[in-house]
Amino acid sequence: FHIAGIEAYPNNTVRIYNRWGVKVWEAQSYDNVRNVFKGISNGRVTIEAADKLPQGTYYYVIEYVDENNQQQSMVGWLYLKKD
Repeated sequence: FHIAGIEAYPNNTVRIYNRWGVKVWEAQSYDNVRNVFKGISNGRVTIEAADKLPQGTYYYVIEYVDENNQQQSMVGWLYLKKD
């Protein structure tokens, strides 16, 4: 999951939820390189850590501090497709 421009806002948190609203992945300081969502859970109530998530639609929430030191958020959907 590539987030364009996220490197400019290192103070960020990315959360990904399944269609039932269960958080399946979360990370701070997302950077599109080392700290990146690859379709694998990092462990939550219904899915074990390191499990590949099923194909489908997921909801994301990105929170970050902007250049004016203001808390901002972005939300949207992503579709995870299995190869």
